[in-house]
Amino acid sequence: MSHPIQEEDRIASAKIIVVAIVSLAVFGVGVVWAVSIERNENQNIGIHQPETGPAAVRAPEVGIVYQWPFFLSHYAADKGEAKKAMLESYGWVDKDAKVVHIPIDQAMERYVSQAGGAK
Repeated sequence: MSHPIQEEDRIASAKIIVVAIVSLAVFGVGVVWAVSIERNENQNIGIHQPETGPAAVRAPEVGIVYQWPFFLSHYAADKGEAKKAMLESYGWVDKDAKVVHIPIDQAMERYVSQAGGAK
């Protein structure tokens, strides 16, 4: 029995080179286009001149966003105080439906007494 003759392996190097050259050309055009867009955008952006006084030196910044550091923020403490004040006072939950809230200590005492428990 005779075996078929195996064809010699050939790489289509011409096609590979053409694809590589076209890919590089498209990439180059994209780079030039991106650089031109960037230059145009940078010309349209107004330059921010920060204050040069002592207040500007101490102003906390994170990147381009003016943000107070978390340890200087009083937002959480203010929210906590507001919630605590609500839990310790009387007030309306829904005035139209005539629903009120009472201090939490009083509410817990009422709940325990209604449930039949002792203090």
